[in-house]
Amino acid sequence: MGYSGDIMHDIVQKELKRNYPASEGWVISDARKQAGDIEIFTVSRRRGSNQVATVGATFERIVGSGLASALLQGKAAPAAKKGTWHASLLVPQGTDVSGLPGEIKVIFMRSFRYEGKDLLWLKRPAGNQSATQSSQASC
Repeated sequence: MGYSGDIMHDIVQKELKRNYPASEGWVISDARKQAGDIEIFTVSRRRGSNQVATVGATFERIVGSGLASALLQGKAAPAAKKGTWHASLLVPQGTDVSGLPGEIKVIFMRSFRYEGKDLLWLKRPAGNQSATQSSQASC
């Protein structure tokens, strides 16, 4: 049996590729692991000038200021100083992001949603565009 973190990492990779597609020139770096299940990526592309983003991904139900600080540190990276930079956070739908500063763009995952304390995995059944509940795990 595989480690559940592997599948979650794969899902984060898919969500990143959906929001920062290679067809638009985005290159996604490997993740730097942070505390717990938090991953931080650097994505970049060259379109006239360099565009760089520090993107965090977490499955936590409430996002704290510690993650915001880690994301904003990406602004000091050498690549970020050579062009435009922004910070984004990839989280399940229903995550409490009220503690984040306004300069961090929040991207909600299509694959997961919180209902109360339960994290639900969403999937699309064949022939139907609406996401349905597949399984849940109590956190």
